[in-house]
Amino acid sequence: MAPKDVLQQSLFAANLSALAYPGTLLTSNSDVENTYTSPDSFQQYATALAAATASFSSHAPTFVQRLSQSFLHPETSARFLYAFVLPTNDAIYVAFRGTDLTGYFDINAGASTGEDANSLQTPFSYGGAAAGNVHSGFLLSLTDVNVDSYNNDSFPNSISAYTELVAAIKAAQAAVGPSVPIILTGHSLGAAQASLAGFMLSRDGFSNLRLATFGCPQIGDAEWAAAFNATLGSSTMAWWNMADPVVQVPNIDEDPGCGNFGSHTDGSCVQNWFTVATRYRIDTVNSNMRCGKPSGSFAVCDSRSDSKFPANTLSCYTDVDLKTAFLSTDHYISHYIANLQACVTAAGGN
Repeated sequence: MAPKDVLQQSLFAANLSALAYPGTLLTSNSDVENTYTSPDSFQQYATALAAATASFSSHAPTFVQRLSQSFLHPETSARFLYAFVLPTNDAIYVAFRGTDLTGYFDINAGASTGEDANSLQTPFSYGGAAAGNVHSGFLLSLTDVNVDSYNNDSFPNSISAYTELVAAIKAAQAAVGPSVPIILTGHSLGAAQASLAGFMLSRDGFSNLRLATFGCPQIGDAEWAAAFNATLGSSTMAWWNMADPVVQVPNIDEDPGCGNFGSHTDGSCVQNWFTVATRYRIDTVNSNMRCGKPSGSFAVCDSRSDSKFPANTLSCYTDVDLKTAFLSTDHYISHYIANLQACVTAAGGN
């Protein structure tokens, strides 16, 4: 079992990840939907978030929001929450919203799943030397300047989410000081964005970075995983439920970047996906709760005789279809929170 303080810190971060979904705080689907189209409704969420965090922060959260065009009505657009930045006296928390299939579905879900599905790998070279290849959709969601910022009064159009995020973090540092740790957290898509953003922040000179992620999908290849582990591996808690299929995609059978759904590629597009080595297990096997770093090999890998890369023991190639991944309750942030709470209780905490 992981130490009690690690479990408690992870539970705290998981609850913040849940708060990055507006539906966690709002009482009806219509309220959630209106946050994407009505400033007044978004203010309702912002007020609820400030109240939910008031017990440990006297500061109001800062929001990174993006504009996305409607798929069904191209003449319209609406905002969606990308992340919030919350300074406290002890840390600056950055919570990324994960894939959101609720609320203003045509816009928000379209933006989320578009980021998830654009899995063709692209070289990562931000801020320095090359560091392998990463998932295009996850990276572009941070760096693409063609997605307008909602905060047009503070930032012009054509500014990346990452640039806006850096400005929010610097403002938080001005409020509470530059020495407190920056803790990035997220679930699902948000976990991948938190991981990439943490690595980019490290290359931009930010220090004292920590990560707590939940249900993170595959982000990049072996070279990327090695670079991430060398930089942030010792300060990352990446929680993985073994029954959660999202942590196993993309893979050799389900890789939208290769135009591949449910069957092996013909070899013309085979992408190598590696997990990071800083994973913590949070699940129940044979009625036994697992609450920490596993013993031995932990990565899900494909040992079939027809595997394209049978020797890659950290590679993730399993038969998991995307529909199952999106709809599995084992992937829900509420499931991670419930398991972490059980682990904290078992460790003698509360």
